[in-house]
Amino acid sequence: MPKSAWLLTLLVMSLLVMGMTNSNSADVQTVSVQGKITYTDGKPVRGATVTAFSDNRARSISVYSQEDGTFKLSDIPMADYEVRARLLGYEDSWEDLGHVHDKGEANLELAAATGLDLQWQRPANTLLDLLEFDNEKDANNFRMMCTYCHQVGTLGFRSPEEPVDWEVMLTRMDGFQGLYKHTQETLVDRVVSVYGRDAEDKWPEYVPEEAPKGDALKGRVREWIMGKENDAVIHDLELGMDGLVYTVDMTADAIETLDPATGERIVYSIPNGKDYNSTDPPIKGPHSIEPAPDGNMWLTLALSGEMALFDVKTKEWRVVPGHENPRPRGGYPHTLRFVPNGDLYWTDAALGVFSLDPDSYDAETNRYDVKYYKLPSKDQVQGGGARGESRGITPYGIDPSPVTGHVWYSKLNGQRIGRVAPELADDDPKKIMEWQPPVHGPRRLHVAPNGLVWVPGWASGEIASFQPETEEWSVYPLPKGPSALPYALNIEPKTGHIWITGTGTDSMLRFNPETKEFTEYRMPTRVTYTREIEFDEDGGVWTVNSNAPARHIENGFGSVIHLIPDAGI
Repeated sequence: MPKSAWLLTLLVMSLLVMGMTNSNSADVQTVSVQGKITYTDGKPVRGATVTAFSDNRARSISVYSQEDGTFKLSDIPMADYEVRARLLGYEDSWEDLGHVHDKGEANLELAAATGLDLQWQRPANTLLDLLEFDNEKDANNFRMMCTYCHQVGTLGFRSPEEPVDWEVMLTRMDGFQGLYKHTQETLVDRVVSVYGRDAEDKWPEYVPEEAPKGDALKGRVREWIMGKENDAVIHDLELGMDGLVYTVDMTADAIETLDPATGERIVYSIPNGKDYNSTDPPIKGPHSIEPAPDGNMWLTLALSGEMALFDVKTKEWRVVPGHENPRPRGGYPHTLRFVPNGDLYWTDAALGVFSLDPDSYDAETNRYDVKYYKLPSKDQVQGGGARGESRGITPYGIDPSPVTGHVWYSKLNGQRIGRVAPELADDDPKKIMEWQPPVHGPRRLHVAPNGLVWVPGWASGEIASFQPETEEWSVYPLPKGPSALPYALNIEPKTGHIWITGTGTDSMLRFNPETKEFTEYRMPTRVTYTREIEFDEDGGVWTVNSNAPARHIENGFGSVIHLIPDAGI
């Protein structure tokens, strides 16, 4: 089948799956659903997550019940809906509304969960907290090496129940070989004792935290499932100038676009990658995506060591080497950003930092002028003996400063942040400088409009700001501590608020740097492993659910998530 015909077939199938016939957002008719959530004694429930699912659950919209238990879902597309009310410590409550033509009403009652049902209410951070180590150094090492891609302790994580299965899985998962030797020797027994068969009978009683209140009740969350069931890693997303959301599916070797207005999805496979419907391992491994100033999308292809350009109008691809002297593995291109002069910079987790001039393409050689920035190697990973992606330093996040134009990066396993000053001569010792942050496991950092560098501490459960002029740090522990696993953060440009992924807590966090207050917005789906964060012009917050493997996720799919923090009731 010709590629164009295949794409058309996929488009039609996508529309049928969604139960949508409108391709123009102006044609989508909207309705509202409202009601009240109460406990079995009739008292109102504050802070329940109330979700309306489309008839096939491919799309959902959520709000939070107010102090008096009421909720309202307004301006949602006309469809068949099921409504669910969810609150930690209580059984989910459902009501099937059928086809909502104008207004729907759902009044749901929450009954307390007990026994195993209560234990499995636990978010992953409370499950990870059950795994004890002799000291914080060992605990940090485990979080650094064993939570890179998925939550720990959830039902899907516990699927290998026999000790031999655990041994095989845990040995494979330590492919980076970064776990301390003494941890490797004891980890299987340690994990089986906490998460093995019937181990939950020995868990301490679970006391759910207080229900959300205040600003946390004003949020509105839209979620669209993406990719194939139990076989998707929606690793990153970007908002296109054309109104589409562009996602990369790392296991499918593809871009998958989403039209938020209609629910339409279209898949664009990377040339010479795996077939989208194949169950084979990925070949290209698209990791991160970033829009160029002209609106076209650039990708890092982590597994093949390449860079890719996707023309959003012609739908054509250009795949090029990630650096001038590719090894058999080709490096591991990771995160990418454009700087104000139009150059593209990216980290390579195996090699360092690179840049290219998008205007330097040579069609005869299929190459760009690529520049390599060799990063300092002193005082890198100690005692881990890591190799592969983690070898030595792991250059990771990257972001340009809007104040100086300097390019900041992090070294996840090297415990460093650094900056490249492009305007300085290559032999200037100040061209590339590094600092050791007070947080452990710096991942995807961002630079604020005022020049402050904000860094998430993946293993220590903190965020920190760095003032380059004074070299002063300020550290802010997250409310749920080290097991919160803050993968990434970003700064909303209009408010200056710092948004942090609650990667281990099924949540998103907002931090006000003026008041020093955190607000947590609970996500509707259990096992929500969030990655990068983007913002729309209205202050909406966009991210993805990217737990790998996807079978751990409650519904078995990746997803795109859109949070409107101050939508009101």
